[in-house]
Amino acid sequence: MEPAFPSTFSRTRSFRGMTLLELLIVIAIIGVLMAILIPGVEKAKTMAEYSKNTAYLRDIVINTITWSSDNGGKLPSPQYPGGMVAPDGVSDEDFFPEHYNLTGTGLWLDGVVFGQIYLRENKDGMVTAYAYNEQSEHLEGTIFENTLSKRRNPTEKDMHKHSYAMNKNLQYDRIYNQVESEDPYLTEKTLANIIFSPKAMLYIDCIEQNVVDFNDLKLLEETSENRYKGGALIAAFVDGHAERLTFNQIPDEDPTTDRESSRFWRGIDVD
Repeated sequence: MEPAFPSTFSRTRSFRGMTLLELLIVIAIIGVLMAILIPGVEKAKTMAEYSKNTAYLRDIVINTITWSSDNGGKLPSPQYPGGMVAPDGVSDEDFFPEHYNLTGTGLWLDGVVFGQIYLRENKDGMVTAYAYNEQSEHLEGTIFENTLSKRRNPTEKDMHKHSYAMNKNLQYDRIYNQVESEDPYLTEKTLANIIFSPKAMLYIDCIEQNVVDFNDLKLLEETSENRYKGGALIAAFVDGHAERLTFNQIPDEDPTTDRESSRFWRGIDVD
């Protein structure tokens, strides 16, 4: 007669655990799968953040153009008070357009374009919605923060270094040749003068400073390595579009003599 239950020997063989060799094989298979999948997941996450930050920079340039339409068709100066000096007897507040000098830097992203997007005065004329200091805490969590930069360098607390730079080289108005101007390239620029707007760069990725010119190519190369491991930088243009540019796509010829470089950096043809 068959026993009511399998023998101890039979149960042991039916439910035995994996051998050490089998366990090592399973671990090896899991390791191979992870080696295949993890880079793909990381790449997908990076591409998603690329897309998000490109859209954010597009919003920044569109709001800059909106600011321009409200301020006489001029782009904001990269820095206020910028290269112009208020005439005798006229205060900076009356001479320059409205801006919030949040951190004392006068930078466009610390109160000009940032103010256009985020800041609203209350009935007493005070702006209280954002905490701000030299590290520009007010930029954190806004469209001015490049999330890939923050992920690559989480210990960097200065939000200026996780943001973008304005192109200083855009063609300045000729009137600044006849008036007192410390630096014509730090003045507002009339939008209508920048005739090659689809090619004229307004903002670009930058890790160390928030105003750049043609002489800062080395810094942009370092930004590509630091922020994107040598990948493409995000740039926005005067016509309102934003795109990714490899460092090699950024014109490196003298913009005063090379046509493509002049259109990119100055927004005009060579003289």
